[in-house]
Amino acid sequence: MISRLVNCSWVAAVVVAVGCNRSPSSSQSVSPRPPPTQESPAPTFPPGHPNIDMSAQVLPPGAAAEAANPQWTVPKDWQEGKASSMRRASFTAKGADGQSADIAVTVFPGDVGGLVANINRWRGQLGLGPMAPDEISSITSNLDINGTQATVVDFQGLASPAGAAHPQRMIVVIIPHAGNSWFFKMTGDAPLVGTQRETLLQFVNSVKF
Repeated sequence: MISRLVNCSWVAAVVVAVGCNRSPSSSQSVSPRPPPTQESPAPTFPPGHPNIDMSAQVLPPGAAAEAANPQWTVPKDWQEGKASSMRRASFTAKGADGQSADIAVTVFPGDVGGLVANINRWRGQLGLGPMAPDEISSITSNLDINGTQATVVDFQGLASPAGAAHPQRMIVVIIPHAGNSWFFKMTGDAPLVGTQRETLLQFVNSVKF
């Protein structure tokens, strides 16, 4: 009887000792880790989308035309910028009172959705609503570039955007060549773009494929 009591006491002591030595972390429940957040896929640029600022965009396969750059003469007052996967050439024109205009040369296969779609996309960039097909003649004209008929698009925003002193104006010359569309696009402060219009047209007239 005494031996049995001794054995029971020894077992109880061992149980107490084990319980005391158990680490606090082992007695606490561990919250399961939340499942890893699924990242949204990187946005892809719609094929053939001539944008106002394309320098940082990544082109999806087949979006850019493979045509070589034509020859042209850059106006002496334009500052040349960096070309990119989206821009074949990039320039900046400066004017009084901090005015500036951005000039971009891009090329895409085909007609890039057509003239009306392109105009309405560009108008959206200046905060303007779309135009109906029978209205675009009011902002377009034709231009002969070394025997090729080009289209000139010219329109202006209604109000100055935030942080700008002037409304924005955009002039785009579209030249179709060898199944591609070349876009010579100037965007910037309306007064400066107005004075740079002839310079842009001279630049485009210097283009030789």
